[in-house]
Parts: sequence; structure tokens; C-alpha cells
Amino acid sequence: MSDASHADHAGKRSLVDLQAEVAAAREELVSSIAELKSQTTPAAMVQRGGRAVFGFFTDEYGGIRPERVAIAAAVTVGVLALTFRRRRR
Repeated sequence: MSDASHADHAGKRSLVDLQAEVAAAREELVSSIAELKSQTTPAAMVQRGGRAVFGFFTDEYGGIRPERVAIAAAVTVGVLALTFRRRRR
């Protein structure tokens, strides 16, 4: 539609058409806000975080990635060793 014909079409829309358009836009906005709220609940965020961690330690077939598990274990042991060493001083 050209700008001129779009302007003509907009001028010919009735009040009922405009109210229906506003109501549809309002419903879409309410739906979008509800979806955003559901995605930002603490439970949803924990679930996404858990999937991210699980995905880090598994491959695309669901198998364990031993090299990543070993790295995580080494880092954990290192942090624990440093913590215990500091407490002894």
C-alpha cells in the first residue's frame, strides 16, 4: 500500500475498527507481559541456570564430558585447598 492510499484507508476506518485494533493491541501487550513475568520468576531462572550448568557438562547427545568434569573438580579441590591453608595460618 502506498502512503497516500494508506492515509486514505486510515481516514476511512470507523471508530469500531479503531477500538477493535486498540483492544487487540492491548491483549497482545497483556500476553507479552504475562510471558515475561513467567520467565523471570525465581523458579524459572533457577531452572534455566540448571539447564545451562547441565549443558556445560554434557555433549549434544547427553553424554558426560569428562574433560569438563575434571576441570571443575580440579578447580573445586584447588579452592578447598586454599581455604584450608588460609585457616591454618
